[in-house]
Amino acid sequence: MYKSFENIQYFVSYNPNNYDYSGIIEKIGKFILNKTLESNSNGIIIGLSGGIDSSVCLALAAKSLPNHNILGLIMPMNGITPEDDEMDAVNLANKYNIEYRTIPINNIEDSFKAEIYQSYSNELNENKVAQGNLLARIRMSILYYHANLLNRIVIGTGDKSEAMLGYFTKYGDGGVDIAPIADLYKTQVRVIAKELGISNKIINKKSGPRLWIDHDAEDELNMTYDEIDPILFQYSNNQINEDSLSQEQKIIFNNIKDRNVRNNHKSRMPEICILD
Repeated sequence: MYKSFENIQYFVSYNPNNYDYSGIIEKIGKFILNKTLESNSNGIIIGLSGGIDSSVCLALAAKSLPNHNILGLIMPMNGITPEDDEMDAVNLANKYNIEYRTIPINNIEDSFKAEIYQSYSNELNENKVAQGNLLARIRMSILYYHANLLNRIVIGTGDKSEAMLGYFTKYGDGGVDIAPIADLYKTQVRVIAKELGISNKIINKKSGPRLWIDHDAEDELNMTYDEIDPILFQYSNNQINEDSLSQEQKIIFNNIKDRNVRNNHKSRMPEICILD
């Protein structure tokens, strides 16, 4: 992991504190309310992980929906999901006085894999990423099952840093109806969490999708979001002159750029074969 901030001095025009967060909170609140009303739905469904992104989305939704027509679904994978995360999610649901359900997904995952594996004479090799993405897609299916049953929309909890890096599961946590914080970088989400009164315990918690044991985002990305976000900001605003970068800066920048390009397909609709 790049620990030395000197290595990325070139990418420092971004400051997450230099924003009008009261205005941002108001705008996102109106967005959630308007999209819920436009959909003629009965409210929203949100997956609660106990992490900062879902906590902020719940706080924003609770402020914007007058009757709190919110159902929170906590979907732990026992043995992988830390008990502390599950308890944080429960406490948050209680804080905002919303209805919630806890649905462990172990049995669903076991049944799915049992059906798959019995179709093969030779056992498939286990793959950590495939296994982790399966968990994300099981959770998405549970969210949409409830959305269909209750005539509600699914609120996404991904932020802009994750979107630009492609750090999400396609048709998993990326499968949502609205994405209220997808234009906020992770470091901005941390600031807005303070504005919303989210506990320091959640704000300071290591970010990670928890798709396998000890799954930590910054360890997997090999950079911290404090390092990543200034680069993403300048990259998205075409402020980086690659010819002026040092060799060390090029290595760091290309790591970010490559992830963005390689995973761009996750944010696009499927390619269509256009017939004349």
